[in-house]
Amino acid sequence: MKIRSRLTLRFVLHSAIAGLVVLLIAAVTVYWVLMRLSEINLSDNFASVGLERLVESSKLGEDGIVFDRKLLEQVKHNNGWLQSLDENGKVEKSYNKPSDVPVQYNPGELAAYWRLQKDFPYDVYLWIQEKYGRVYTLLYGVPKELEPLLQAVSEEGSAYLDGRLILPEKIGSRIRARGGYAQLLDPEGRELAALNRPESIPGTYTVQELALRSKYPERYEYRMDFAYDENTGRTWVVGLPNKAEGHSSKNPLISAEMRIVLIGIAGMLGAVLLIFALLSFLNALRFGTPMFHMLAWLDSLGRGAYDEPADRNGRPRSRLSSGKWRRRYSTFAEVMLSMDQLTVILRHDEERRRQTETLREEWITGITHDLKTPLSSIKGYAHLLAEDAYDWSPEEVRKFSAIMLEKSAHMDTLISDLAMTYRQRSGIHAPQMEEVEMNAWLGNALIQAAANPEYGEGRIIYQAPDQEITASIYRPWMERVVGNLTANALLHNSSDTRLTVTLSEGADGGLTIIFRDNGQGMDEQTAANLFERYYRGGDTASTTNGSGLGMAISKGLVEAMGGQITVSSAPGKGTEIRLSWDAQK
Repeated sequence: MKIRSRLTLRFVLHSAIAGLVVLLIAAVTVYWVLMRLSEINLSDNFASVGLERLVESSKLGEDGIVFDRKLLEQVKHNNGWLQSLDENGKVEKSYNKPSDVPVQYNPGELAAYWRLQKDFPYDVYLWIQEKYGRVYTLLYGVPKELEPLLQAVSEEGSAYLDGRLILPEKIGSRIRARGGYAQLLDPEGRELAALNRPESIPGTYTVQELALRSKYPERYEYRMDFAYDENTGRTWVVGLPNKAEGHSSKNPLISAEMRIVLIGIAGMLGAVLLIFALLSFLNALRFGTPMFHMLAWLDSLGRGAYDEPADRNGRPRSRLSSGKWRRRYSTFAEVMLSMDQLTVILRHDEERRRQTETLREEWITGITHDLKTPLSSIKGYAHLLAEDAYDWSPEEVRKFSAIMLEKSAHMDTLISDLAMTYRQRSGIHAPQMEEVEMNAWLGNALIQAAANPEYGEGRIIYQAPDQEITASIYRPWMERVVGNLTANALLHNSSDTRLTVTLSEGADGGLTIIFRDNGQGMDEQTAANLFERYYRGGDTASTTNGSGLGMAISKGLVEAMGGQITVSSAPGKGTEIRLSWDAQK
């Protein structure tokens, strides 16, 4: 898998995991909020919600109906009691039942308690539901608190002083112990006196205020009841805090339900932020560390340090001791391999640059020597001819002039070759190429090359093919190549060396010319640098013919004509130089 696909897959996978985690957190948050709201609803409205849930969650066992233990604990927490009645009004099961609660009800008695037609110290709630093929009747009761207190206050609290309601100590203690309050209002709803009234309770009531607070106590911090005295027009008010259920808000601006929702949202946002912070940290380790490593690697390459940054043990940071990629670096394997290859190439280029600098210095020294030697001869003969003390004969003058011309020609060849190498370096293209029959042409070129008296006779063997071979070449350049390769084979080997030249045409129509000698051959380094501009494998002073640039020029000319040149040699086994051109398409 390519790095683009791998990175895309990783980021998509991480995003998908993050999305699933966020959805899971949201689901857990919603579940928690619903459970808390259910608990609040159960606590605040147990008479309706709790009794229904008791029936729905009940199970039929060997001993009869079995209720949910948690719901029964809520009954106890509300200071209530619970009874299960059969169809005849007989109590089958009871839970937390006080001693003053009956164990048998007749139809009229139960209805009277429920409809408040008969005095009973408990508020009674009835729930009837069919399940398991039978009708279940649940009777739930909680002690009356407001009604007895209101009755006691209205009967005993006729006196007040300086806005303070005077009540019997027993009644006042009951009100204070339960965190409640009592008020006496005039006919206009203004407070005449009060006992233990909190600041959140108004001192003056409108018709709407009094009605809403008594009808919907769950909306406020206190539940209240009132009694109106027709004779005086006064109103007695008694209130108790909504703390029996334990979930109502103490702040009238934020209900318990809203507080649960806000807590859930805050918790979800905090968990999501934590997850994304953790994911960012993991991504920084997973993707940031390799990137910083690669940046440090590039920086070291820019400073000329051609090695991968290593750890304290001197081992590359991206690899294990076994040589395998570390897990966090495996994602960028292609990039790391490219960086490694770039490092090797730059190191090799730096080594070649240093070698080239050394070779160039040596070549400059050699070419300077090659230029100064003929120049010294020309200068010496020029001084002799210009000297008045000598009267040179015409034969001597012609001899001196011939030597000077020879040395000048050698210098011209050196300078031309040097110019040619720099032209090749800038990139030259062959002039108008022409179709040439190579069999006859190469034979004539070798005859002209063999005419050089320095080569000796019979040292060039031409193996011509039977058929004609046509190729597109530029004649002057090709003649230069043949002359350079011939000189390289015959001048730098012993006098008994033979050069065999073979011309052949491949099955695909390509052209091949092979120059093979049986001379002393070359070592691996000399063969590898044979076509380098600044490399001189032999002594620069071994011959005055040539510039020492012939092989570099030959390579450039062959490549400019669309061909390739290669060398194969070994010490004591001769040298083979192969020129090849692909078939024309």
